[in-house]
Amino acid sequence: MELANIAVVLKQNELLVAELYRVCKKLFPDYSREFEALALEEEGHAAIIDSLIEEIAEKPEEWSPGKVSLQTLRLIHDQLKNTLAEVRSGSCSSRYALTALRSFEQSMCERSAERALVTEVPEYKHLLALFAEGFDNHLRCLQDLEKKIFPGKDLFDSL
Repeated sequence: MELANIAVVLKQNELLVAELYRVCKKLFPDYSREFEALALEEEGHAAIIDSLIEEIAEKPEEWSPGKVSLQTLRLIHDQLKNTLAEVRSGSCSSRYALTALRSFEQSMCERSAERALVTEVPEYKHLLALFAEGFDNHLRCLQDLEKKIFPGKDLFDSL
């Protein structure tokens, strides 16, 4: 049961990050295509997790919890929800949305998927590895976007 819950919360987190990317489309309309592409990738990750949820239900003996606990994933989920609410309400700077996304991408989104669920099944190990690859790509993309949107400003100038 815990394995299924871990996968479900991972999926929910991916969808929340996708929502946050879509909010950024509105905050930074000149870069809406880039933010939409990132949101779609997060939704793709959520779809992959759906297939993992099915596999866990069918063959739970091939899965085990990793180093990232369900409690940690739920804490991250709550943080994502709070950040999304803050950004939507306008109670923080637009730069905060980018900073929060970078932090979430770095700390939990893709890297935690590999550490939250463990399997030796090659097909699913490969799917989990896609999250790690996505982490690098999204983080790099966010860094590039931040430089374009806020040229010449230090990361902590507007926090």
